[in-house]
Amino acid sequence: MISNLKKFNINKPNFNPALLRLLYMVAFGIVAYILIWPLLALSVIQFGFQLIEGIPNARLVSLSNQIILYILQIFEYITYQTDQKPYPFSSLPIKTEKKARSKTKEKK
Repeated sequence: MISNLKKFNINKPNFNPALLRLLYMVAFGIVAYILIWPLLALSVIQFGFQLIEGIPNARLVSLSNQIILYILQIFEYITYQTDQKPYPFSSLPIKTEKKARSKTKEKK
């Protein structure tokens, strides 16, 4: 009876790749949800640095920028803006992209 059941096989021609993408989307959505909480904690800590020292901590700014870029990479994949899977299937985003955008805004 068990041998008569169809086995799930990715290599079969009738396999729908959208199902595999759905699994990746759910997994990366969970990762993004988990990463939002440390990002909020970093913002509270950064607020404390602002109150005590008067300036934001540069290392925390860099860390929060990396987290934001990674979450953005995840959302771009989930919303079908790109087919490239986020980290660990590709490289981590580089924070220079955000600096380039801010420089163009300053020139305007």
